[in-house]
Amino acid sequence: FISRSRLSVKFKQETGEKLVDFILKEKVTEAKRLLRYTDKPVSAISAYLGFSSQSHLTHVFKKYAGCLPNEYRKRHER
Repeated sequence: FISRSRLSVKFKQETGEKLVDFILKEKVTEAKRLLRYTDKPVSAISAYLGFSSQSHLTHVFKKYAGCLPNEYRKRHER
C-alpha cells in the first residue's frame, strides 16, 4: 500500500534510476526478444507491451536501443 509517487521516489533512492526509465528499458528488452524470435509486427509488439501507439514504442526503442525496431529486426534476422 504505497502511492505511485512514493514508490517512484523510493525506487530512485534505492537504485539511483528513475522507475519509469527502468520500466521502459525492460519493455525494450522484451521488444528486442520478440523482434528477434518472432515474426509479430511491430504494431502487435507495441500493443502487447502496453505502449499507447506503435510510434511511441518506436521513439522509446530508438532512445534505449539506438536504432528503430525494424532496423534491429533486420540486423538480427534468424
